[in-house]
Amino acid sequence: MNKSMVLPIALSLLTFTLAGCGEGEDNIISSGSSNEITVSSFEGDFSNIARVNEKYRTGQHNSEAINIVGNYNSQGINTLDKTVLVNSFEGTLENRYIEVNGRKVNRPIYLKNSNTVLDYRITYNEIDLSGRKADSYKVGNNVKDSKGIRTGLNSYPKISDNNANIAFPSGSICYIPLTISEREFLAFNAKNETNYRTLNDWIEVAKKRFSDGRPSQVKDNFGVGVNNGQAAAQIKFFATNNEPEYIYNAVVYAYNNSNRIYEADYVASGRTEANLDERNGVVDCKLYNDIAADFLEREIKRYY
Repeated sequence: MNKSMVLPIALSLLTFTLAGCGEGEDNIISSGSSNEITVSSFEGDFSNIARVNEKYRTGQHNSEAINIVGNYNSQGINTLDKTVLVNSFEGTLENRYIEVNGRKVNRPIYLKNSNTVLDYRITYNEIDLSGRKADSYKVGNNVKDSKGIRTGLNSYPKISDNNANIAFPSGSICYIPLTISEREFLAFNAKNETNYRTLNDWIEVAKKRFSDGRPSQVKDNFGVGVNNGQAAAQIKFFATNNEPEYIYNAVVYAYNNSNRIYEADYVASGRTEANLDERNGVVDCKLYNDIAADFLEREIKRYY
């Protein structure tokens, strides 16, 4: 199991996870099968907040950002097809190949100009938030000591500060993604282009993303893609007492015959899942169904 936090360029690929993984399923509820699923999240700072609705259906993937406070810059929302680079492999992650069955989203990766396929899929496990309040989350001295279910009521504290008894309505669901990937890979597209001239330039800036001096590790100029001919870099910030590990990635790639530096999502091989059992630590809820998202949107508008 992966216990890292990998910073997503798009919610479609990656998810925030906190340390701890539980076997208990007391809070998991089931839903009926369909060929469509929508997950909603809230992005931005307290002055600029947007609700992002991400919809998967068989052969399609769409996102919309709805400003609810201020004017959130939605340019980072990216659901375009992606280039995938793996050790000695280049492929594509294309929306037309998406298959949805209930809460399971299959996203096969095809080798470029080939029918060779790598397995990549996400299952959205469900946590029932009905009746949950801000006090469902207990803050400890560090991540390991914290317990409970952390939701938008904790991320936007003005809501519960003004109404301590406010709770999620019946039918509210939190989605916790389980990702399974045959290989580790980097994924990006033209929208992820940066203004850096070299990978070293990107590394020097990426190393300063945290100002608290936390330890980090740089892996630079390693090869990916066909014959490992594309240079890539990764910087990993190790977990601290209060926060998990963070990973950032970049790659040199030529769209339209011109090399540029692109930030890339990283997906680990094997099974990556977050904690589902509040008895084992924090259940970190960032993705919601319509009922829970409608509730949070209404309360954020009211207090922010």
